[in-house]
Amino acid sequence: MKKTLMTALIMTLPVVASASRYNNQINFGKVIQVDPIYQNVTIPEDRKVCDNRRVNHKQRSNHTGKTILGGIIGGAIGNKFGRGHGRDASTALGVLIGASIGANKADHHRSQSRTCYIETIYHNEEQMVGYDVTYEYNGELYQTQMQNHPGDRVKLRVNIDVVD
Repeated sequence: MKKTLMTALIMTLPVVASASRYNNQINFGKVIQVDPIYQNVTIPEDRKVCDNRRVNHKQRSNHTGKTILGGIIGGAIGNKFGRGHGRDASTALGVLIGASIGANKADHHRSQSRTCYIETIYHNEEQMVGYDVTYEYNGELYQTQMQNHPGDRVKLRVNIDVVD
């Protein structure tokens, strides 16, 4: 019994191997035409955007020294004008104007503030995603899509099935 089974197995092995060999033949088809396939895609692009802004700050500080200094300078300038009581009046007026300028000088302070953020912009772009390929095999034309350019021929796996 073992001899019969072994003999049958040995006899069928070449037939199975032979059928398998003819069932998946590799052939080549001649490329007739290749057209690229394009597709519109939206591409995001991040970029850094910075704004420089001027900011006004009001400072509260003791301006007494600046008020006094402004009054002294204003009085000295006012003292240069007029004669007699006119000089006294111009000196007093110079003191008042100088003190007022000195008191207001330190109220405002300007600085720049830099603010940065990431902004995403989108732009459309046409990208090639593959190829439409027309090829000939056994006198007939076929079409397929491929990711890579096939060159002048395409590799084909030919499968032969028995039809009852």
